[in-house]
Amino acid sequence: MLSRLAGFIERVLEGILLIAMAVMVVSICYQVFGRYVLNSAPGWTEETARFLMAWITMLASARVLRKHEHIAVNVLASALPSPYRDLLGWLRDTVILVMAGSLVWYGYAFAEIGGRRDSAALEISMYWPHLAIPVGGAFIALLLVLQRLSQLAGEEQ
Repeated sequence: MLSRLAGFIERVLEGILLIAMAVMVVSICYQVFGRYVLNSAPGWTEETARFLMAWITMLASARVLRKHEHIAVNVLASALPSPYRDLLGWLRDTVILVMAGSLVWYGYAFAEIGGRRDSAALEISMYWPHLAIPVGGAFIALLLVLQRLSQLAGEEQ
């Protein structure tokens, strides 16, 4: 049950990431077209791409967590006997959970402060681009907890 919930969340994140990446690519292509063909690059394209990059980075970090698709150096973990390797895994996940909590806590405060001003080109509150930090941290924490709970329950991944 927990593993299926995590899988569903990952699929939703994949859909959001696909749309965000498509919009970012179109935005950048339009910027290049405007700059070199029309001799006037629209200002909103660069800002859109930058804001989407922040959202893509944070949501993709959560998406790859459960299947261990992050870049990792596991020379030490591979050399350890199984009980110590498991202990090291729990320690790693504890550190990730603390950092994800920090992203949520401080990221939301940052978004609140950023909400006091608007972006230059899109003229939207900077709250929305900065909200990527706590939302990404929350998804990281949620998927990590679901992964560990499903392992403890003996569910397949």
